[in-house]
Amino acid sequence: MKNLIEIVKSIRQGVLEGIRISRSDISHLPLELVEEVSGARVEIYSDKVHEIPVHRSVELRREIYALDSSSRAIEAPYMFISVGAGSVFNRFTGFALDVPSLSSIMGLEEPICNHIVLIPEIECSQRLLSSLRAVKSLIHTNPNNIPYTSEYNRGLILVELRANIENCLLENFARVSREELVLFIDGPIIYPEKVIELTSASRGMLEIYVNSIRTLNVSRVKLIKRLISQNVVVVNIVKRLQKSYYLSSIDPLDLKITSVSDDAYLTIALIAGKVPLEKPVAIGPLIVRHPIEQGISRAMWYVIIPRRLHSSMSGLGSYVFYRIEVLEELLREPVLELVAQDSVQIGSFLPLTLLVVDKRVKRISSSVTTYFLYLTGLPSEATEHYISIL
Repeated sequence: MKNLIEIVKSIRQGVLEGIRISRSDISHLPLELVEEVSGARVEIYSDKVHEIPVHRSVELRREIYALDSSSRAIEAPYMFISVGAGSVFNRFTGFALDVPSLSSIMGLEEPICNHIVLIPEIECSQRLLSSLRAVKSLIHTNPNNIPYTSEYNRGLILVELRANIENCLLENFARVSREELVLFIDGPIIYPEKVIELTSASRGMLEIYVNSIRTLNVSRVKLIKRLISQNVVVVNIVKRLQKSYYLSSIDPLDLKITSVSDDAYLTIALIAGKVPLEKPVAIGPLIVRHPIEQGISRAMWYVIIPRRLHSSMSGLGSYVFYRIEVLEELLREPVLELVAQDSVQIGSFLPLTLLVVDKRVKRISSSVTTYFLYLTGLPSEATEHYISIL
């Protein structure tokens, strides 16, 4: 961290002394990642609607861990910085695998994962570039070794940073995990590979973005399969359903609608009375078989949980929707029971361990960013708010 602070100060001083700024506005164009069904085969596996038990009937003796990541952006007219954080956490034992750890922030040890992106938007000298390459916590390129430049989309950088940290944590967790563990991951098994730029876009850059996400997905699936081979049950939880379209592609509840998001489909199902209004239920599992080049099949359940008994349909915010997914080889595991044990059975909508780790990583990324601003003297106004695209 100390070397990085000195570099930031030198860039700032150089700008004050007249170094030319080379900022590119194209990097700030908004992007969307959309989960397309195109190329995948979706089918319903068994009964369409399952009631989720709200009282524990069987003791599932498995330790539950959760993984999540977070990022913060710092932006000045002459520099873009993204600070990432991640953690694997067990709320019962206190086990934590954090990125960055307190020791690495204080310079007492090397971070287990690179977790910062810094893009100087000035005419860089060779000396400055060499100094940046020497900082071990920095990520300089995307997963396919394409350098991060002032033209690279900022939203994609944040996605790739979080995905890199999660893959790194999965690899490190696989080294210390034991049999009969459960790992909840915030996010899908594979990231959406359709990238839509909402304004004008360079076809070449979009291809770079798609290939980058694909590379991250290949690594992610390999690491999840490695954990499964160690008898770890890996369960992914997807909270954002506005840009996925699996349900309407097969219409399992016979709503006679197509091409609507999963979020909209579940809302219409409630209005149409296709699912119970006062009980937590799951729709599925759906089996999504991806093209041969991806070589995976996912099992998915869509969860609908009323926020209170005797919910009124007058407010669409009365229900919580999310998706549970696992690789098909885990289909015979008690996935719904494991999720219920850490959520509705203890009075939470989402798995509580996942909510705890979510707060943990946000505090880490926020604290590191605040510490970074303090040491560099950058104003707090430099922390821009980026809307997550994943």
